[in-house]
Amino acid sequence: MPISYEIALAQMTPISGDISGNLAKMEIIANECKQKFPNVRLLLFPELCTTGYVLSETLKGVAQAWDGFIFQRMSRLAQKLQLYIAYGYVEKDDEVKLYNSLILIHPSGQCVGNYRKIHLTPFEKAWFTPGSKPVLVDTELGRIGLMICWDLAFPELARHLAVHGAELLLVPCAWESPFHEPFQKFAMARAIDNTVYVAACNQTGQSFPFHFFGLSSIYGPDGNEIASTNNDQEALIRATIDENWRQELKQTFYTMMNERRTDVYQGVEWT
Repeated sequence: MPISYEIALAQMTPISGDISGNLAKMEIIANECKQKFPNVRLLLFPELCTTGYVLSETLKGVAQAWDGFIFQRMSRLAQKLQLYIAYGYVEKDDEVKLYNSLILIHPSGQCVGNYRKIHLTPFEKAWFTPGSKPVLVDTELGRIGLMICWDLAFPELARHLAVHGAELLLVPCAWESPFHEPFQKFAMARAIDNTVYVAACNQTGQSFPFHFFGLSSIYGPDGNEIASTNNDQEALIRATIDENWRQELKQTFYTMMNERRTDVYQGVEWT
């Protein structure tokens, strides 16, 4: 297992309902990432980036199974570039229920994690079924926890993932104006709360009535921002995930995870 590795976030503006156009843009971004940052091992795209953040009947037409043509195309891209690729999409199950989902693809092209958003916003509840299972993925890079956007506002999910060994939380987002500060504060809190890295990749642009402000950021296990776009423009950012440093923090000042009073918490359901 590597001591450190690089990840990148692709802050982008999807086109609502245009899967073909969005996949083409994602391929361009991924190729640019590989050329610009050849040492990057994992690339994260925003929430629902393959379809745009649309909350309408359009969802039924763009939804597909996890292994549908979106996955097939992104799988080929992951193999070609030898990258872990994570992206948001509208998932349809066998019962034709819709989910706001995040998939993580291995450089071999295999799906290694598929997560259905557990905490839906009030707007999303009319269209999506909430997920019910936290997802952790063991990779050559370490153990990765999957979350989506509004999940950041719920400490229990991040804590569950961290208690079960997550070192990095991937959080694709479609976080809208004017809620810039909560977005940044929640991500920072989840990082320092659990002494983990948090990668929050946000959309940009507009999907009526929402305007997405970007500000994609990567936070270190001390809660400090280590990379950010600082704006609402399409951009790539990268940072190094250093597991040695994270472990050092856990053994020195940031010892909270090692000193949890589980004897007191017994019986609390979310633990």
